[in-house]
Amino acid sequence: MTGSMNAGRQWPVAVVLSNGKILVAGGYNGTNYLSITELYDPSTGTWATTGSMNTVRSYHTGPLLTNGNVLVVGGHNGSAYLTSAELYNVSSGTWATTGNMNTARQYHREILLTNGKVLVAGGTNSAALSSAELYDPSTGTWTTTTSMSTVRVSATATVLTNGKVLFTGGSNGGSTVSNTAEMYDPSSGLWGTTGTMSVGRISHTACMLANGKVLVTGGYSGSGYLASAELYDPSTGTWATTGSMSFTREAVTSALLINGKVLVTGGWNGASLSISELYDPSSGIWTTTASMNASRNLYIISKTPNGVMLVAGGSNSVNTAELYYPSPSIWAILGSMNAERQQHRTVVLSDGRVLVTGGHNGHNYLSSAELYDASTGVWTTTASMSSARYYHTVTLLTNGNVLVVGGHNGSAYLTSAELYNVSSGTWALTGNMNAARQAHTATLLTNGKVLVTGGLNPNATNSAELYDPSTGTWTTTGNMNTARQYHTATLLTDGTVLVTGGYNGSGYLSSTELYNPSSGTWTTTKNMNIVRQYHTATLLTNGKVLVAGGYSGSAYLASAELYDPSTGNWTTTGSMSSTRNYFETTVLINGKVLVTGGWNGVSLNISELYDPSSGIWTTTTSMNAARSSHTTTVLMNGNILVAGGYVDSIYLNTAELYLST
Repeated sequence: MTGSMNAGRQWPVAVVLSNGKILVAGGYNGTNYLSITELYDPSTGTWATTGSMNTVRSYHTGPLLTNGNVLVVGGHNGSAYLTSAELYNVSSGTWATTGNMNTARQYHREILLTNGKVLVAGGTNSAALSSAELYDPSTGTWTTTTSMSTVRVSATATVLTNGKVLFTGGSNGGSTVSNTAEMYDPSSGLWGTTGTMSVGRISHTACMLANGKVLVTGGYSGSGYLASAELYDPSTGTWATTGSMSFTREAVTSALLINGKVLVTGGWNGASLSISELYDPSSGIWTTTASMNASRNLYIISKTPNGVMLVAGGSNSVNTAELYYPSPSIWAILGSMNAERQQHRTVVLSDGRVLVTGGHNGHNYLSSAELYDASTGVWTTTASMSSARYYHTVTLLTNGNVLVVGGHNGSAYLTSAELYNVSSGTWALTGNMNAARQAHTATLLTNGKVLVTGGLNPNATNSAELYDPSTGTWTTTGNMNTARQYHTATLLTDGTVLVTGGYNGSGYLSSTELYNPSSGTWTTTKNMNIVRQYHTATLLTNGKVLVAGGYSGSAYLASAELYDPSTGNWTTTGSMSSTRNYFETTVLINGKVLVTGGWNGVSLNISELYDPSSGIWTTTTSMNAARSSHTTTVLMNGNILVAGGYVDSIYLNTAELYLST
């Protein structure tokens, strides 16, 4: 589910605006016709009211004009059929009346033509209509155009790739339901019949496929609800039946998904439905998909900019809304952070919020911090750290507070550390490390202490030290066998810590070693097959460690290998499709590993999934923005938050969510 509308409604209009928000206007709430309008923001999942229309109306239409404004036309206000039309100004959030239609109508259809004008045709005003008229946004006036060959109430209208408009079915306002179709040619202003459907339909749905054909589905025949579907081929002007849905339904809407399939959901067949089905144009077959959480008919469905489908409202004054994700994984654009930043650090707090700290914005090293609330999708600033820092570390302690350690402030390597108090939203200094360092690692041990290893200040170091949260002090522990910076550290299931690769100041490393917290000592283990820095290391659900990508000193890497703690051996596994360093890896709730972004001469938006069961990588949906030196964070709901980074000399404040269903 997502946020609910402020007003329950059926038969409103919904329009996706050029800014990505969705405008919902008017409708009927079971008692009153509405002038209320509101906006859905996909980045936050929230609704906000905007200016109300000048006239209450339902059964109206509302196309998006080429200038970005919205034209709402006709309908019924509870006592009369309407000729009035009005314009929503997206910039000001206000409505203004525009020229009236020549004929009052509801249950009509409108289409934005390729020439920028709006065609309105058919409908009823107590008598079924065949008339049509054109709205010219440049003058705000309506002119009549030729009428259709037959009256049509509750027909469908679809703009074809050639710019012509296909109208199908509809009724005569009574019991006669049409199976005819006709085409409007904007260049001549004339209508022409084109083929006949296999069955008459009213309250059906039409959707243009990626191949240019039109899929017509469901509806009511005059004697029964329909599950059948058929295809119109504009190149031949003919109709052909295709697979039928599993369920009959009318008062339904279809939507073309980003994967090319068609979603049909809800509707009515004597009762409101929650059942959803998918049509695959490649096979002509329907399959059931996840049902809606609520049964709905007379609802709205809109595609958000990232391809997620928003369904809202419906009969019985429903104000709820929900989202359908068309593929197992998809990226959703979020609201932006308050500051651009790269090489910042993030951590999930015990209350589910995400704390973002420090980084660099291309001009300054940052002390600022902010919080992302996954329940609202909103970023808010919180108290700043006492010191600007990047290439630092953040660690969630067992007491729920956050330890930030070291880094660089633009003029010096740092020994300082500080604590973020989640309850008060404030920072307090804690004991300094014994050695200044950036590009180090910090690992929360099973005993609650934090192990910090390596880094540079300015030379690579092999030193390691422990932070004790109970005393706020640091103590040195055994040194690593090799100095290293830009390495990785992974807590294994037995409580030891595996450190891999990096750079020692003179060479790139394949060496690895293990820290034993019980003895405070390091032991070398087998070398990786390839030297690497700026790589990632990820603990898999089977206890093995996946190391991927990085830089070898001469090339960016796509290779990956697995460390088996039970044998101490490394084995190669499948390689990524893209070489990359400065990227991020994250374990999903299904056990697969998500790799995002990075750099291989250019910043990347390519994402890939590693399947531990097969050792194979597959590409998944790409991020909306290319980015490197970003952060990824696993939210409590299993979704992945990606924030900030760097691309083409631009420092980013944008954020997005990887939604894995």
